[in-house]
Amino acid sequence: MRRRDFIIAAGSLATVGALNGCSSTRPGALVRTQAGQIRGEIAAGVHRFLGVPYAEPPFGELRFKAPVPRKSWDGVYTANRYGLACPQTGRPQPGVPVVGEDCLNLNVWTPDPSATDLPVMVWVHGGEQMTGSGSMPLFDGTQFANEGVVLVTCNRRLGAEGYLYLESAMGAGVGPGNLGVLDQIQVLRWVQENIAAFGGDAENVTLFGQSGGAAIVQALVATPAARGLVHRVIPQSGAYAAQRPESAQRITDFVLEQLAIEPGDLAALQSVPSVQLAAMYPAIRELGFGQPSSYLPVIGESMPVHPADAAHAGFGLELDYLTGSCADEAKFFTATEGTGLSGRSRQHPEGILRTGDVDRQRLLSVYIQQRPDLSSEEAELAMLGDVLVRVPTLRVAQGHSLRGSGKTYCYYFAWSPAQVGAAHGLDLIMFGNGMPFQPDVVGAEAAQVGAFMRRAWSNFARNGDPSVAGLEWPQYNNKRQRTVVIQPQPSIIEQPFAQQSRILGRVMSNSWQSMGL
Repeated sequence: MRRRDFIIAAGSLATVGALNGCSSTRPGALVRTQAGQIRGEIAAGVHRFLGVPYAEPPFGELRFKAPVPRKSWDGVYTANRYGLACPQTGRPQPGVPVVGEDCLNLNVWTPDPSATDLPVMVWVHGGEQMTGSGSMPLFDGTQFANEGVVLVTCNRRLGAEGYLYLESAMGAGVGPGNLGVLDQIQVLRWVQENIAAFGGDAENVTLFGQSGGAAIVQALVATPAARGLVHRVIPQSGAYAAQRPESAQRITDFVLEQLAIEPGDLAALQSVPSVQLAAMYPAIRELGFGQPSSYLPVIGESMPVHPADAAHAGFGLELDYLTGSCADEAKFFTATEGTGLSGRSRQHPEGILRTGDVDRQRLLSVYIQQRPDLSSEEAELAMLGDVLVRVPTLRVAQGHSLRGSGKTYCYYFAWSPAQVGAAHGLDLIMFGNGMPFQPDVVGAEAAQVGAFMRRAWSNFARNGDPSVAGLEWPQYNNKRQRTVVIQPQPSIIEQPFAQQSRILGRVMSNSWQSMGL
């Protein structure tokens, strides 16, 4: 089972039982949006509005172009079921709704549509920009609504539909290489225009996401068009990466050649079935352009800086940040790829170490010293997982802490259940819909850790401070680097990555864009 398949399947299995237990629903409030009236439903005491379209279907003449706001409709739109998911790069996975063209839709959970000024949280799903959906059962927003939050989940274009770079071949305004990012911006514009009708405060919006979703959150920070649409961000376990126009163009040249389509013939490309483009991805991946994925947001006019360099380049300094990673990120990849870390999952962190001229053995010795409970192989996995995720996360946190006017908070997810460890994706227990990776195990500790995160995240969205009863969360600064360790009994540690940072050297301090990362 491939990496991106595993997280989707696990999330689906973890939550299906819980959702089936909430089958009792009744019609909800009638809400007026800019495009027309919608009626949702009430389930478990929470108002939910499912499958709400926020843009026109991005196909036909609109394919490979920026999202167009949804046209107004007559009558009442019934929002009681999830909408279609966007085409996936690969076969649709369990937990993802049926894919289709009318896929730019979102879901809203609110404790009370008649309320005013509730904090708003917009979730960005993961999946390497190739798979996933905001409508996966794991992301049901009922528990966040119970914390007094208006939660929005959404779909965006993936794979070639979202990231094929076409401007040189097809003209300005076509396929700028970041349509998935522009879709997310359109979601945020929809929130600005409509969220008050659901009880939310458009002036208090927190954007959060995990893995590939965190990467999109950070890409939005680096995109000037998103400024003012978001006030706080929570990137969780993001491997920040970007594609360059030159390498993105090589992918485009390969695609057009394989399809026998001449530059300028946009209509011919628009007629190619999504499944045919998705089927080409293994061959594209073999070209070796782009890590950890070939389809990534492209550095250009829309996103002028590498996401990992955003704070250092002056982007997002006004935002409040809450960010962190898991202690055993790479254990997720070993679960999906068999024993050891192999293939593309290893290539990207190894490439970072090579580019930075890092003394690999010296760095590994720190992990062996700091975590004596690990075997040498496990210590190497911990190191590579940190290079992949924790290093860019802390680079952003340190830049924002040093330069930003907004607050900075950091966490380290260390809760480590047997056989799973604190693996990449385990922090998704914060939704309260079950435990990824071990769907048949939903124990007291999982519920306790998830509830702590949910309260902290909701408090951060509410007032910019993730402190909860019994724990005053310190702000992160580059001197003390105080970080909250998330486990059944949370604690605060100082300078947890200091030794690694010294060895990593310019990987932590230099521009990733100039280094070609």
